Parts: sequence; C-alpha cells; structure tokens
Amino acid sequence: MTVKALALFVLLSVACRRASEKSPSRDHAEMSELVGVWDAKMSLAQAYPLEPDAPAAREVCGTLGFVENHGRVDGGTDSDTPVQIGVYDLALKRIGLEWNGESSFPAAIASRALGDDSVHRLGVGDSLRIVLNPGGKERIVLLGRYEVRGIEGEWTAQSARGTAGGTFSMRPHSVGRAASGRCST
Repeated sequence: MTVKALALFVLLSVACRRASEKSPSRDHAEMSELVGVWDAKMSLAQAYPLEPDAPAAREVCGTLGFVENHGRVDGGTDSDTPVQIGVYDLALKRIGLEWNGESSFPAAIASRALGDDSVHRLGVGDSLRIVLNPGGKERIVLLGRYEVRGIEGEWTAQSARGTAGGTFSMRPHSVGRAASGRCST
C-alpha cells in the first residue's frame, strides 16, 4: 500500500466516524458538507507559460478526502485556521503541476472563501477555498461553490514558471462513478 493510499484510508476511517457530528458555528455547519470523500476532476485551461514541455493531459481525475479540523494552526487564530484538513490523490504532474517533482505529502486544507474579492463572482454565501500543497513551492488554490450536483469552480497554481489555471468539479465519492469517469489519470 502506498503512502498516499494509506493516508487516504486513515482519513476515510476518521471521516466516516465524524461525518454525523455537527459543529456549533454556522460556518462549520455549512462546511461540514465537505467532510468525507470526493471524486474530483481538474481541467487545464492555461498551462504555465515557462513550461518547456506541453502537459501530458488536459484533464485529471482523482480523490480528495476531508475531516474536521479541531485544532488551531500554530500561532494562528480561529479565523485563519482551516475548517477542514485532508489529503488528495490526483495525478497533477500530468497537467503540468508538481513543480520540480516536489514530493511533499499531498495535503489539502479547506475553509470558507469569505473576504476574498476573487470569489464574489462565485456567490459568497456558499463559496469555499481549497488549497493543495499549502506549504509547498507550488500552491494550488481551488475556489468553488456548492451546486446541486456537487462543487464547481476554478483553480490557479503559481510557481516560478508563472501561473497556470483551469476549472474543477467535485462530487461525493461513488465507486461506480469513479470507475466509469472519463479522465486521464
């Protein structure tokens, strides 16, 4: 079992136990819908301008998993602490991400997107921000909004090669859907 698979297994175990818990604050209650496992698709619209080779794929599919974050970021306050923490399994290198083969742990954090001018067009009341590789050299920010079928939005990545971007969608995990999804993984 790979490290990513083991981490996802542990995360899923915890998520299953905590999925029915409710958080006292309104933001936490709304965000608790994110707790669990999600099938994700990221589509590339704009590759890094300083990338020497074209990406192998224009779209990748994978899985993200989140649990409630009951702790506080070191030195942080409740307002800058992510509401959920998680891991992901997405072949980001296929769409030109994972700069210099950085092998950091596939971490993800999620929080409300309030106060960010770039999400006003998405609908502030139900917007969220997911950051992949929050401590890495290449930070990938997904700004999305809850829809009837799941979460839809846009992502951007910044590194020394410039800025890349595209769209993403997330649906609650379904074994049948994940196996039949059309995607370059």
